Amino acid sequence: MSPIARRLLARFRPFRGSLLLATVLVFVASALPSFLVFVIQRVLDDVLIRKDSTALALLAPGIVVLYALNGGVAVARGIITRSVAWRVVTDLRSELHAALLRLDVGWHQRTPVGERSSRALADVNNLQYAVSGVVTAIQKPVTLVGLVFTAFWLNPELAAVALVVLPFVAIPIERFGRWARSSSRAALDASARLSGNLHQTLSGVRVVLLSGGEAERQAAFDRSNEEHHEAQMTAITAQLLPGPVVEFMAALGVGAAVWVGGKQVFEGTVQPGELIGFLVALGLMNEPLKGLAQMNSLIQRALASAESVFGLIDTPPALEDHGTREALAPSRIVLRSVGFDYGEGGVLHDLSVAVEAGQRVAIVGASGAGKSTLLALLTRLRDPSSGTVEWDDTDIRSFKLASLRSRIAVVTQEPFLFDDTVEANLRFGTPGASREAVVAAARIADADAFIQALPLGYDTRVDELGMRLSGGQRQRLCIARAVLRNAPVLVLDEATSNLDSESEAAVNHALEAAMQGRTTFVVAHRLSSVRSADLILVLKDGRIVERGRHETLLALEGEYARLSRLQVA
Repeated sequence: MSPIARRLLARFRPFRGSLLLATVLVFVASALPSFLVFVIQRVLDDVLIRKDSTALALLAPGIVVLYALNGGVAVARGIITRSVAWRVVTDLRSELHAALLRLDVGWHQRTPVGERSSRALADVNNLQYAVSGVVTAIQKPVTLVGLVFTAFWLNPELAAVALVVLPFVAIPIERFGRWARSSSRAALDASARLSGNLHQTLSGVRVVLLSGGEAERQAAFDRSNEEHHEAQMTAITAQLLPGPVVEFMAALGVGAAVWVGGKQVFEGTVQPGELIGFLVALGLMNEPLKGLAQMNSLIQRALASAESVFGLIDTPPALEDHGTREALAPSRIVLRSVGFDYGEGGVLHDLSVAVEAGQRVAIVGASGAGKSTLLALLTRLRDPSSGTVEWDDTDIRSFKLASLRSRIAVVTQEPFLFDDTVEANLRFGTPGASREAVVAAARIADADAFIQALPLGYDTRVDELGMRLSGGQRQRLCIARAVLRNAPVLVLDEATSNLDSESEAAVNHALEAAMQGRTTFVVAHRLSSVRSADLILVLKDGRIVERGRHETLLALEGEYARLSRLQVA
Protein backbone atom coordinates (compact mmCIF):
# COMPACT_ATOMS: atom_id res chain seq x y z
CA MET A 1 0.00 0.00 0.00
CA SER A 2 1.34 3.43 -0.95
CA PRO A 3 2.11 6.06 1.73
CA ILE A 4 -0.70 8.25 0.34
CA ALA A 5 -3.19 5.38 0.64
CA ARG A 6 -2.11 4.63 4.23
CA ARG A 7 -2.36 8.29 5.13
CA LEU A 8 -5.82 8.53 3.62
CA LEU A 9 -7.07 5.41 5.38
CA ALA A 10 -5.76 6.78 8.68
CA ARG A 11 -8.40 9.52 8.35
CA PHE A 12 -11.10 6.90 8.75
CA ARG A 13 -9.76 5.24 11.90
CA PRO A 14 -11.85 7.41 14.27
CA PHE A 15 -14.96 6.02 12.54
CA ARG A 16 -14.11 2.34 12.96
CA GLY A 17 -17.39 1.63 14.76
CA SER A 18 -19.55 3.12 12.02
CA LEU A 19 -17.55 1.41 9.29
CA LEU A 20 -17.80 -1.92 11.16
CA LEU A 21 -21.59 -1.58 11.24
CA ALA A 22 -21.55 -0.74 7.53
CA THR A 23 -19.44 -3.86 6.95
CA VAL A 24 -21.99 -6.03 8.77
CA LEU A 25 -24.70 -4.58 6.54
CA VAL A 26 -22.47 -5.30 3.55
CA PHE A 27 -22.33 -8.98 4.50
CA VAL A 28 -26.12 -9.04 4.84
CA ALA A 29 -26.52 -7.37 1.45
CA SER A 30 -23.96 -9.74 -0.09
CA ALA A 31 -25.88 -12.81 1.07
CA LEU A 32 -29.17 -11.68 -0.48
CA PRO A 33 -28.23 -12.35 -4.16
CA SER A 34 -27.20 -15.93 -3.32
CA PHE A 35 -30.44 -16.43 -1.42
CA LEU A 36 -32.35 -15.09 -4.41
CA VAL A 37 -30.77 -17.76 -6.64
CA PHE A 38 -32.07 -20.55 -4.39
CA VAL A 39 -35.51 -18.90 -4.36
CA ILE A 40 -35.59 -18.89 -8.16
CA GLN A 41 -34.56 -22.56 -8.30
CA ARG A 42 -37.26 -23.45 -5.76
CA VAL A 43 -39.90 -21.51 -7.68
CA LEU A 44 -39.10 -23.32 -10.92
CA ASP A 45 -38.54 -26.87 -9.68
CA ASP A 46 -40.74 -27.17 -6.57
CA VAL A 47 -43.50 -24.64 -7.19
CA LEU A 48 -44.19 -24.33 -10.90
CA ILE A 49 -43.24 -27.81 -12.08
CA ARG A 50 -44.69 -29.67 -9.07
CA LYS A 51 -47.50 -27.12 -8.64
CA ASP A 52 -47.00 -26.76 -4.85
CA SER A 53 -49.60 -24.12 -3.87
CA THR A 54 -48.46 -24.03 -0.24
CA ALA A 55 -44.89 -23.20 -1.25
CA LEU A 56 -46.20 -20.61 -3.68
CA ALA A 57 -48.20 -18.91 -0.91
CA LEU A 58 -45.04 -18.67 1.22
CA LEU A 59 -42.68 -17.64 -1.55
CA ALA A 60 -44.71 -14.66 -2.80
CA PRO A 61 -44.58 -12.65 0.44
CA GLY A 62 -41.06 -14.00 1.05
CA ILE A 63 -39.81 -12.33 -2.11
CA VAL A 64 -41.45 -9.04 -1.04
CA VAL A 65 -39.73 -9.26 2.35
CA LEU A 66 -36.44 -10.12 0.65
CA TYR A 67 -36.51 -7.01 -1.55
CA ALA A 68 -37.69 -4.81 1.32
CA LEU A 69 -34.81 -6.07 3.44
CA ASN A 70 -32.38 -5.44 0.58
CA GLY A 71 -33.64 -1.87 0.19
CA GLY A 72 -33.47 -1.14 3.90
CA VAL A 73 -29.94 -2.49 4.16
CA ALA A 74 -28.86 -0.39 1.14
CA VAL A 75 -30.30 2.81 2.64
CA ALA A 76 -28.78 2.23 6.08
CA ARG A 77 -25.40 1.38 4.63
CA GLY A 78 -25.48 4.41 2.32
CA ILE A 79 -26.31 6.81 5.14
CA ILE A 80 -23.54 5.43 7.35
CA THR A 81 -20.82 5.45 4.69
CA ARG A 82 -21.73 8.86 3.31
CA SER A 83 -21.87 10.31 6.81
CA VAL A 84 -18.32 9.07 7.44
CA ALA A 85 -17.17 10.21 4.00
CA TRP A 86 -18.44 13.76 4.35
CA ARG A 87 -17.16 14.06 7.91
CA VAL A 88 -13.68 13.16 6.70
CA VAL A 89 -14.01 15.50 3.70
CA THR A 90 -15.26 18.36 5.88
CA ASP A 91 -12.44 17.97 8.41
CA LEU A 92 -9.82 17.66 5.69
CA ARG A 93 -11.11 20.74 3.89
CA SER A 94 -10.83 22.69 7.14
CA GLU A 95 -7.26 21.44 7.59
CA LEU A 96 -6.42 22.41 4.01
CA HIS A 97 -7.89 25.89 4.53
CA ALA A 98 -5.71 26.34 7.62
CA ALA A 99 -2.68 25.17 5.62
CA LEU A 100 -3.44 27.68 2.87
CA LEU A 101 -3.53 30.47 5.45
CA ARG A 102 -0.12 29.40 6.72
CA LEU A 103 1.51 29.66 3.30
CA ASP A 104 3.43 32.80 2.54
CA VAL A 105 2.20 35.69 0.43
CA GLY A 106 4.61 34.80 -2.37
CA TRP A 107 3.00 31.38 -2.85
CA HIS A 108 -0.45 32.93 -3.02
CA GLN A 109 0.77 35.49 -5.54
CA ARG A 110 2.17 32.73 -7.75
CA THR A 111 -0.99 30.59 -7.62
CA PRO A 112 -4.25 31.94 -9.15
CA VAL A 113 -7.04 32.24 -6.61
CA GLY A 114 -9.40 30.17 -8.77
CA GLU A 115 -6.93 27.31 -8.76
CA ARG A 116 -6.54 27.55 -5.00
CA SER A 117 -10.32 27.43 -4.59
CA SER A 118 -10.59 24.40 -6.85
CA ARG A 119 -8.00 22.51 -4.79
CA ALA A 120 -9.91 23.23 -1.59
CA LEU A 121 -13.29 22.24 -3.06
CA ALA A 122 -13.17 19.86 -6.03
CA ASP A 123 -10.03 17.96 -5.02
CA VAL A 124 -11.18 17.46 -1.44
CA ASN A 125 -14.68 16.42 -2.52
CA ASN A 126 -13.18 13.59 -4.57
CA LEU A 127 -11.81 12.04 -1.39
CA GLN A 128 -15.31 10.87 -0.51
CA TYR A 129 -14.77 8.19 -3.16
CA ALA A 130 -12.24 6.60 -0.86
CA VAL A 131 -15.10 5.54 1.44
CA SER A 132 -17.14 4.30 -1.51
CA GLY A 133 -14.08 2.41 -2.69
CA VAL A 134 -13.46 0.82 0.72
CA VAL A 135 -17.09 -0.26 1.13
CA THR A 136 -17.15 -1.55 -2.43
CA ALA A 137 -13.88 -3.34 -1.75
CA ILE A 138 -15.68 -5.28 0.97
CA GLN A 139 -19.11 -5.76 -0.55
CA LYS A 140 -18.25 -6.73 -4.11
CA PRO A 141 -15.74 -9.49 -3.30
CA VAL A 142 -18.00 -10.87 -0.56
CA THR A 143 -20.98 -10.89 -2.93
CA LEU A 144 -18.84 -12.49 -5.63
CA VAL A 145 -17.57 -15.20 -3.27
CA GLY A 146 -21.14 -15.95 -2.18
CA LEU A 147 -22.33 -16.30 -5.76
CA VAL A 148 -19.32 -18.45 -6.70
CA PHE A 149 -20.09 -20.72 -3.74
CA THR A 150 -23.74 -20.89 -4.83
CA ALA A 151 -22.73 -21.75 -8.40
CA PHE A 152 -20.50 -24.64 -7.23
CA TRP A 153 -23.25 -25.81 -4.87
CA LEU A 154 -25.73 -25.97 -7.72
CA ASN A 155 -23.41 -27.54 -10.33
CA PRO A 156 -19.65 -27.92 -9.77
CA GLU A 157 -18.96 -28.95 -13.38
CA LEU A 158 -20.73 -25.94 -14.87
CA ALA A 159 -19.13 -23.62 -12.30
CA ALA A 160 -15.65 -24.84 -13.26
CA VAL A 161 -16.43 -24.20 -16.95
CA ALA A 162 -17.95 -20.75 -16.38
CA LEU A 163 -15.42 -19.42 -13.92
CA VAL A 164 -12.20 -20.50 -15.62
CA VAL A 165 -11.74 -16.90 -16.85
CA LEU A 166 -12.23 -15.33 -13.39
CA PRO A 167 -8.52 -15.05 -12.42
CA PHE A 168 -7.78 -13.15 -15.64
CA VAL A 169 -10.21 -10.37 -14.69
CA ALA A 170 -7.50 -8.87 -12.47
CA ILE A 171 -5.41 -7.90 -15.52
CA PRO A 172 -7.71 -5.19 -17.01
CA ILE A 173 -8.68 -3.99 -13.53
CA GLU A 174 -5.03 -3.33 -12.62
CA ARG A 175 -4.09 -1.74 -15.93
CA PHE A 176 -7.17 0.44 -16.19
CA GLY A 177 -6.61 1.48 -12.55
CA ARG A 178 -3.27 3.09 -13.40
CA TRP A 179 -4.86 4.94 -16.30
CA ALA A 180 -7.77 6.06 -14.12
CA ARG A 181 -5.40 7.59 -11.55
CA SER A 182 -3.31 9.55 -14.05
CA SER A 183 -6.35 10.74 -16.02
CA SER A 184 -8.14 11.79 -12.82
CA ARG A 185 -5.11 13.82 -11.80
CA ALA A 186 -5.04 15.51 -15.23
CA ALA A 187 -8.79 16.23 -15.02
CA LEU A 188 -8.41 17.84 -11.59
CA ASP A 189 -5.54 20.00 -12.83
CA ALA A 190 -7.60 21.08 -15.85
CA SER A 191 -10.53 21.91 -13.57
CA ALA A 192 -8.26 24.06 -11.39
CA ARG A 193 -6.93 25.94 -14.44
CA LEU A 194 -10.45 26.52 -15.75
CA SER A 195 -11.55 27.85 -12.36
CA GLY A 196 -8.53 30.17 -12.29
CA ASN A 197 -9.29 31.47 -15.78
CA LEU A 198 -12.91 32.22 -14.91
CA HIS A 199 -12.01 33.92 -11.63
CA GLN A 200 -9.53 36.21 -13.38
CA THR A 201 -12.13 37.30 -15.91
CA LEU A 202 -14.87 37.92 -13.34
CA SER A 203 -12.52 39.72 -10.96
CA GLY A 204 -11.40 42.05 -13.72
CA VAL A 205 -14.70 42.31 -15.58
CA ARG A 206 -14.68 46.11 -15.50
CA VAL A 207 -11.25 46.20 -17.11
CA VAL A 208 -12.35 43.62 -19.67
CA LEU A 209 -15.44 45.61 -20.66
CA LEU A 210 -13.73 49.00 -20.73
CA SER A 211 -10.81 47.60 -22.75
CA GLY A 212 -13.03 45.85 -25.26
CA GLY A 213 -11.34 42.61 -24.32
CA GLU A 214 -14.42 40.36 -24.29
CA ALA A 215 -13.34 38.39 -27.38
CA GLU A 216 -9.82 37.90 -26.03
CA ARG A 217 -11.01 36.64 -22.65
CA GLN A 218 -13.66 34.47 -24.32
CA ALA A 219 -10.99 32.88 -26.51
CA ALA A 220 -8.79 32.21 -23.47
CA PHE A 221 -11.72 30.70 -21.61
CA ASP A 222 -12.70 28.54 -24.59
CA ARG A 223 -9.16 27.13 -24.83
CA SER A 224 -9.15 26.28 -21.13
CA ASN A 225 -12.69 24.93 -21.38
CA GLU A 226 -11.76 22.62 -24.26
CA GLU A 227 -8.70 21.36 -22.36
CA HIS A 228 -10.98 20.67 -19.40
CA HIS A 229 -13.46 18.85 -21.67
CA GLU A 230 -10.76 16.63 -23.16
CA ALA A 231 -9.28 15.82 -19.76
CA GLN A 232 -12.70 15.00 -18.32
CA MET A 233 -13.60 12.75 -21.27
CA THR A 234 -10.31 10.88 -20.89
CA ALA A 235 -10.98 10.42 -17.17
CA ILE A 236 -14.56 9.27 -17.81
CA THR A 237 -13.37 6.80 -20.45
CA ALA A 238 -10.83 5.39 -18.02
CA GLN A 239 -13.60 4.95 -15.45
CA LEU A 240 -16.19 3.42 -17.81
CA LEU A 241 -14.09 1.01 -19.88
CA PRO A 242 -13.11 -1.50 -17.17
CA GLY A 243 -16.72 -2.58 -16.51
CA PRO A 244 -17.58 -3.66 -20.08
CA VAL A 245 -14.17 -5.31 -20.55
CA VAL A 246 -14.62 -7.35 -17.37
CA GLU A 247 -18.21 -8.12 -18.35
CA PHE A 248 -17.08 -9.37 -21.77
CA MET A 249 -14.52 -11.67 -20.19
CA ALA A 250 -17.19 -13.04 -17.85
CA ALA A 251 -19.56 -13.51 -20.78
CA LEU A 252 -17.10 -15.95 -22.35
CA GLY A 253 -17.51 -18.23 -19.34
CA VAL A 254 -21.29 -17.75 -19.27
CA GLY A 255 -21.54 -18.69 -22.94
CA ALA A 256 -19.54 -21.85 -22.32
CA ALA A 257 -21.76 -22.70 -19.33
CA VAL A 258 -24.95 -22.22 -21.39
CA TRP A 259 -23.63 -24.60 -24.04
CA VAL A 260 -22.58 -27.32 -21.56
CA GLY A 261 -25.62 -26.82 -19.27
CA GLY A 262 -28.06 -26.90 -22.18
CA LYS A 263 -26.69 -30.29 -23.24
CA GLN A 264 -27.06 -31.56 -19.67
CA VAL A 265 -30.72 -30.53 -19.63
CA PHE A 266 -31.27 -32.28 -22.97
CA GLU A 267 -29.66 -35.41 -21.50
CA GLY A 268 -31.83 -35.20 -18.37
CA THR A 269 -28.92 -35.01 -15.95
CA VAL A 270 -29.84 -31.45 -14.83
CA GLN A 271 -33.24 -30.00 -13.96
CA PRO A 272 -34.32 -26.82 -15.84
CA GLY A 273 -34.72 -24.93 -12.58
CA GLU A 274 -31.21 -25.87 -11.55
CA LEU A 275 -29.79 -24.56 -14.84
CA ILE A 276 -31.86 -21.34 -14.69
CA GLY A 277 -30.80 -20.76 -11.08
CA PHE A 278 -27.19 -21.39 -12.06
CA LEU A 279 -27.41 -18.94 -14.95
CA VAL A 280 -29.03 -16.34 -12.66
CA ALA A 281 -26.10 -16.79 -10.26
CA LEU A 282 -23.69 -16.20 -13.13
CA GLY A 283 -25.70 -13.20 -14.28
CA LEU A 284 -25.64 -11.70 -10.81
CA MET A 285 -21.85 -12.01 -10.83
CA ASN A 286 -21.63 -9.32 -13.51
CA GLU A 287 -22.46 -6.56 -11.06
CA PRO A 288 -19.82 -7.44 -8.41
CA LEU A 289 -17.26 -8.11 -11.16
CA LYS A 290 -17.87 -4.68 -12.68
CA GLY A 291 -17.94 -3.34 -9.14
CA LEU A 292 -14.37 -4.56 -8.60
CA ALA A 293 -13.28 -2.51 -11.60
CA GLN A 294 -15.37 0.46 -10.40
CA MET A 295 -13.89 0.09 -6.93
CA ASN A 296 -10.38 0.42 -8.33
CA SER A 297 -11.37 3.48 -10.37
CA LEU A 298 -12.90 5.14 -7.31
CA ILE A 299 -9.87 4.44 -5.17
CA GLN A 300 -7.48 5.69 -7.86
CA ARG A 301 -9.59 8.83 -8.26
CA ALA A 302 -9.47 9.44 -4.51
CA LEU A 303 -5.72 8.82 -4.41
CA ALA A 304 -5.17 11.29 -7.25
CA SER A 305 -6.97 13.94 -5.20
CA ALA A 306 -5.19 12.90 -2.02
CA GLU A 307 -1.81 13.48 -3.65
CA SER A 308 -2.82 17.06 -4.41
CA VAL A 309 -4.47 17.76 -1.05
CA PHE A 310 -1.74 16.24 1.11
CA GLY A 311 0.86 17.93 -1.10
CA LEU A 312 -0.63 21.32 -0.24
CA ILE A 313 -1.01 20.47 3.45
CA ASP A 314 2.65 19.39 3.56
CA THR A 315 3.95 22.47 1.72
CA PRO A 316 6.21 24.18 4.25
CA PRO A 317 5.54 27.91 4.66
CA ALA A 318 8.45 30.13 3.69
CA LEU A 319 7.81 32.04 6.91
CA GLU A 320 8.39 29.88 9.98
CA ASP A 321 6.69 30.84 13.24
CA HIS A 322 9.17 29.72 15.90
CA GLY A 323 8.78 32.75 18.14
CA THR A 324 8.07 32.24 21.83
CA ARG A 325 7.78 35.80 23.14
CA GLU A 326 4.79 38.12 23.32
CA ALA A 327 5.18 41.40 21.45
CA LEU A 328 4.61 44.63 23.37
CA ALA A 329 4.25 48.18 22.06
CA PRO A 330 7.76 49.05 20.83
CA SER A 331 9.53 52.17 22.02
CA ARG A 332 11.95 51.82 19.12
CA ILE A 333 11.95 49.98 15.78
CA VAL A 334 15.32 49.39 14.14
CA LEU A 335 16.42 47.97 10.80
CA ARG A 336 20.01 46.72 11.00
CA SER A 337 21.76 46.12 7.65
CA VAL A 338 18.59 44.63 6.19
CA GLY A 339 18.75 43.01 2.76
CA PHE A 340 16.25 40.94 0.81
CA ASP A 341 16.52 38.73 -2.26
CA TYR A 342 13.62 36.98 -4.04
CA GLY A 343 16.14 34.64 -5.61
CA GLU A 344 16.54 36.68 -8.76
CA GLY A 345 18.95 39.31 -7.45
CA GLY A 346 18.79 41.57 -4.42
CA VAL A 347 15.78 43.86 -3.98
CA LEU A 348 16.90 45.60 -0.77
CA HIS A 349 20.50 46.26 0.21
CA ASP A 350 21.97 47.14 3.59
CA LEU A 351 19.03 49.19 4.95
CA SER A 352 19.63 50.67 8.39
CA VAL A 353 17.31 53.06 10.20
CA ALA A 354 15.98 53.68 13.72
CA VAL A 355 12.42 54.86 14.37
CA GLU A 356 11.26 56.13 17.74
CA ALA A 357 7.78 55.46 19.11
CA GLY A 358 5.18 57.90 17.80
CA GLN A 359 7.24 58.97 14.79
CA ARG A 360 5.80 59.17 11.29
CA VAL A 361 8.11 57.68 8.70
CA ALA A 362 7.44 58.10 5.00
CA ILE A 363 8.94 55.73 2.44
CA VAL A 364 9.11 57.11 -1.09
CA GLY A 365 10.79 56.19 -4.35
CA ALA A 366 10.11 55.28 -7.95
CA SER A 367 8.23 52.09 -8.86
CA GLY A 368 10.40 49.06 -8.18
CA ALA A 369 12.55 50.83 -5.63
CA GLY A 370 11.62 48.28 -2.93
CA LYS A 371 8.97 50.14 -0.92
CA SER A 372 6.42 47.29 -0.76
CA THR A 373 9.13 44.78 0.06
CA LEU A 374 10.28 46.94 2.95
CA LEU A 375 6.74 47.06 4.34
CA ALA A 376 6.52 43.27 3.98
CA LEU A 377 9.61 42.98 6.20
CA LEU A 378 8.27 45.44 8.75
CA THR A 379 4.99 43.50 9.05
CA ARG A 380 6.78 40.13 8.79
CA LEU A 381 5.00 38.96 5.69
CA ARG A 382 8.56 38.09 4.69
CA ASP A 383 11.83 37.67 6.57
CA PRO A 384 15.01 39.51 5.54
CA SER A 385 17.68 37.59 3.66
CA SER A 386 20.27 39.41 5.75
CA GLY A 387 20.21 41.70 8.76
CA THR A 388 17.41 42.05 11.30
CA VAL A 389 14.23 43.98 12.00
CA GLU A 390 14.11 44.70 15.74
CA TRP A 391 11.60 45.95 18.27
CA ASP A 392 13.44 47.29 21.32
CA ASP A 393 16.64 45.37 20.48
CA THR A 394 14.70 42.12 19.91
CA ASP A 395 14.57 40.44 16.51
CA ILE A 396 10.89 40.32 15.57
CA ARG A 397 11.33 36.63 14.63
CA SER A 398 11.59 35.99 18.38
CA PHE A 399 7.94 37.05 18.82
CA LYS A 400 4.98 34.80 18.22
CA LEU A 401 3.71 35.77 14.80
CA ALA A 402 0.12 36.27 15.96
CA SER A 403 1.31 38.43 18.85
CA LEU A 404 3.47 40.57 16.56
CA ARG A 405 0.69 41.04 14.00
CA SER A 406 -1.74 42.02 16.75
CA ARG A 407 0.47 45.07 17.40
CA ILE A 408 0.33 46.22 13.77
CA ALA A 409 -2.61 47.72 11.87
CA VAL A 410 -2.41 48.00 8.08
CA VAL A 411 -4.36 50.05 5.54
CA THR A 412 -3.54 48.99 1.99
CA GLN A 413 -3.90 50.57 -1.41
CA GLU A 414 -6.84 48.31 -2.34
CA PRO A 415 -9.51 48.47 0.40
CA PHE A 416 -10.72 44.92 0.98
CA LEU A 417 -14.17 44.24 2.42
CA PHE A 418 -15.93 40.93 2.88
CA ASP A 419 -19.47 40.17 1.74
CA ASP A 420 -20.87 40.86 5.20
CA THR A 421 -22.30 43.68 7.27
CA VAL A 422 -20.49 46.94 7.85
CA GLU A 423 -20.07 46.10 11.53
CA ALA A 424 -18.68 42.62 10.79
CA ASN A 425 -16.16 44.16 8.42
CA LEU A 426 -15.05 46.69 11.01
CA ARG A 427 -14.76 43.98 13.67
CA PHE A 428 -12.61 41.76 11.43
CA GLY A 429 -9.43 41.06 13.38
CA THR A 430 -11.03 42.41 16.57
CA PRO A 431 -14.06 40.13 17.01
CA GLY A 432 -14.61 40.99 20.67
CA ALA A 433 -15.04 44.72 20.15
CA SER A 434 -18.27 46.26 21.44
CA ARG A 435 -20.71 48.16 19.28
CA GLU A 436 -19.69 51.35 21.11
CA ALA A 437 -16.03 50.77 20.21
CA VAL A 438 -16.97 50.09 16.59
CA VAL A 439 -18.92 53.34 16.35
CA ALA A 440 -16.12 55.28 18.04
CA ALA A 441 -13.59 53.93 15.53
CA ALA A 442 -15.90 54.82 12.64
CA ARG A 443 -16.18 58.37 13.94
CA ILE A 444 -12.41 58.73 14.14
CA ALA A 445 -12.22 57.51 10.53
CA ASP A 446 -14.90 59.99 9.46
CA ALA A 447 -17.14 57.05 8.43
CA ASP A 448 -19.98 57.14 10.95
CA ALA A 449 -22.11 59.65 9.03
CA PHE A 450 -22.28 57.72 5.76
CA ILE A 451 -22.70 54.41 7.63
CA GLN A 452 -25.73 55.80 9.47
CA ALA A 453 -27.16 56.86 6.08
CA LEU A 454 -27.05 53.28 4.74
CA PRO A 455 -30.40 51.37 4.67
CA LEU A 456 -29.63 49.34 7.81
CA GLY A 457 -26.77 51.41 9.18
CA TYR A 458 -24.05 49.24 10.67
CA ASP A 459 -26.11 46.12 9.85
CA THR A 460 -26.10 46.87 6.10
CA ARG A 461 -24.37 44.24 3.97
CA VAL A 462 -21.74 45.79 1.75
CA ASP A 463 -21.76 43.01 -0.89
CA GLU A 464 -18.67 41.34 -2.29
CA LEU A 465 -15.62 43.65 -2.08
CA GLY A 466 -17.95 46.44 -0.92
CA MET A 467 -18.81 47.48 -4.46
CA ARG A 468 -21.99 49.31 -3.40
CA LEU A 469 -19.74 51.89 -1.68
CA SER A 470 -17.47 54.52 -3.22
CA GLY A 471 -13.69 54.10 -3.12
CA GLY A 472 -13.35 56.75 -0.42
CA GLN A 473 -16.05 55.13 1.70
CA ARG A 474 -14.45 51.70 1.43
CA GLN A 475 -11.09 53.13 2.38
CA ARG A 476 -12.50 54.92 5.41
CA LEU A 477 -14.08 51.65 6.58
CA CYS A 478 -10.65 50.03 6.34
CA ILE A 479 -9.16 52.91 8.32
CA ALA A 480 -11.87 52.45 10.97
CA ARG A 481 -10.99 48.76 11.10
CA ALA A 482 -7.35 49.70 11.71
CA VAL A 483 -8.35 52.22 14.40
CA LEU A 484 -10.51 49.62 16.15
CA ARG A 485 -7.51 47.29 16.23
CA ASN A 486 -5.83 49.91 18.49
CA ALA A 487 -2.35 48.75 17.52
CA PRO A 488 0.73 50.82 18.43
CA VAL A 489 2.16 50.50 14.91
CA LEU A 490 0.23 51.69 11.86
CA VAL A 491 1.27 50.88 8.28
CA LEU A 492 -0.25 52.84 5.39
CA ASP A 493 0.53 51.32 2.00
CA GLU A 494 -0.48 53.77 -0.75
CA ALA A 495 -3.71 54.34 1.19
CA THR A 496 -4.90 57.24 -1.01
CA SER A 497 -3.30 56.52 -4.39
CA ASN A 498 -6.50 55.27 -6.08
CA LEU A 499 -8.79 58.06 -4.88
CA ASP A 500 -9.98 61.25 -6.50
CA SER A 501 -9.03 64.54 -4.90
CA GLU A 502 -12.30 64.89 -2.96
CA SER A 503 -12.13 61.35 -1.58
CA GLU A 504 -8.43 61.75 -0.87
CA ALA A 505 -9.10 64.83 1.24
CA ALA A 506 -11.69 62.95 3.32
CA VAL A 507 -9.44 59.91 3.71
CA ASN A 508 -6.41 62.03 4.62
CA HIS A 509 -8.48 63.64 7.35
CA ALA A 510 -9.35 60.18 8.65
CA LEU A 511 -5.73 59.03 8.39
CA GLU A 512 -4.52 62.04 10.33
CA ALA A 513 -6.83 61.05 13.19
CA ALA A 514 -5.76 57.40 12.97
CA MET A 515 -2.04 58.24 13.17
CA GLN A 516 -2.33 60.13 16.45
CA GLY A 517 -0.15 58.47 19.11
CA ARG A 518 1.03 55.67 16.83
CA THR A 519 4.33 54.81 15.18
CA THR A 520 3.41 55.12 11.52
CA PHE A 521 5.04 53.96 8.31
CA VAL A 522 3.62 55.55 5.17
CA VAL A 523 4.34 54.47 1.61
CA ALA A 524 3.13 57.05 -0.89
CA HIS A 525 3.64 58.05 -4.51
CA ARG A 526 2.18 61.50 -3.90
CA LEU A 527 4.84 63.42 -2.05
CA SER A 528 2.26 65.99 -0.98
CA SER A 529 0.91 63.43 1.47
CA VAL A 530 4.25 62.92 3.28
CA ARG A 531 5.32 66.53 3.89
CA SER A 532 4.42 66.34 7.58
CA ALA A 533 6.43 63.15 8.18
CA ASP A 534 9.08 63.23 10.91
CA LEU A 535 11.39 61.20 8.68
CA ILE A 536 11.33 60.55 4.97
CA LEU A 537 13.32 57.61 3.56
CA VAL A 538 14.06 57.83 -0.16
CA LEU A 539 14.64 54.45 -1.80
CA LYS A 540 16.40 53.93 -5.09
CA ASP A 541 17.42 50.51 -6.43
CA GLY A 542 16.76 48.99 -3.03
CA ARG A 543 18.94 51.38 -1.06
CA ILE A 544 18.23 54.38 1.17
CA VAL A 545 19.84 57.17 -0.81
CA GLU A 546 18.41 60.09 1.20
CA ARG A 547 16.75 60.61 4.56
CA GLY A 548 15.38 63.62 6.41
CA ARG A 549 12.38 65.96 6.51
CA HIS A 550 10.60 67.37 3.47
CA GLU A 551 12.27 70.78 3.42
CA THR A 552 15.75 69.33 4.00
CA LEU A 553 15.41 66.80 1.18
CA LEU A 554 14.10 69.37 -1.27
CA ALA A 555 17.14 71.54 -0.58
CA LEU A 556 19.52 68.66 -1.39
CA GLU A 557 18.43 68.70 -5.03
CA GLY A 558 18.75 64.92 -5.10
CA GLU A 559 16.38 62.00 -5.79
CA TYR A 560 13.58 63.39 -3.61
CA ALA A 561 13.69 66.74 -5.39
CA ARG A 562 13.69 64.95 -8.75
CA LEU A 563 10.58 62.95 -7.81
CA SER A 564 8.91 66.13 -6.59
CA ARG A 565 9.58 67.92 -9.88
CA LEU A 566 8.23 64.95 -11.86
CA GLN A 567 4.96 65.09 -9.93
CA VAL A 568 4.61 68.82 -10.44
CA ALA A 569 5.28 68.38 -14.16
